[in-house]
Amino acid sequence: MIDLHTHILPGIDDGPPDLETAVAMARYGQENGLTAVAATPHFDALADWGTIKTRVEELQGELAKENIELNIISGAELFVDVALLDMEVDQIPTYGDRGEYCLLELPMYQTPVYTDQVIFSLQTKGITPIIAHPERYSAVIDDPNLVLEWLEAGCLIQMNSGSILGRFGAKIKETAEIMLSHNMVQFVASDAHGLERRSLNLKETYNELVEIVGPEQARALVETNPKAMLAGEFSLSQYPRPYVKRRRFFFF
Repeated sequence: MIDLHTHILPGIDDGPPDLETAVAMARYGQENGLTAVAATPHFDALADWGTIKTRVEELQGELAKENIELNIISGAELFVDVALLDMEVDQIPTYGDRGEYCLLELPMYQTPVYTDQVIFSLQTKGITPIIAHPERYSAVIDDPNLVLEWLEAGCLIQMNSGSILGRFGAKIKETAEIMLSHNMVQFVASDAHGLERRSLNLKETYNELVEIVGPEQARALVETNPKAMLAGEFSLSQYPRPYVKRRRFFFF
């Protein structure tokens, strides 16, 4: 399995505080079926993409010393911001520094009016935004079909494993299941921050995915699709469907 959203780099954001914890996270990931993880620390316009890539190389070197066979892929979690409009392509963190796909986070409780402008700007630079964990956004919880608008605009969708497992509450779990059952999700990732709090738990999540979408699609979400995206060969195999809210009938 390949985990496309992790905060595994030590001492950069709210992920592991030190190298020892980062190495322990990697070991746990390998032992639980991961072959690769993307290091996607929080990024804003003031962050240094070069530093992130250097830290990835350093961590990969430490894993080699510990005989941990886990590939670390460079990346970042970009917060939607107008500052991205003025950044050059080589300044914008993309998966594997290939300039093709980036992970884009929106605020939890509102959708900025400039979101479409930022998405379009990234696309004109040849970058496809992957929207991070939209099932946790208030607007999507209110109307899951908002995700269809991002998909129709050419974005892709990454869901958090914790949402599927109910770690963020029943309403977010319900939204996650709606999105999965309507083919609105292309990638499931852990958004891991440590060993205990939000761990590299795709193995645990896989069984839940099988119950919701079946084994073939479950595998696509955690292995086939991430592998194809990182190789620049991704294409939609499951087309999204709109969600129709069930009517409630009251009897007197």
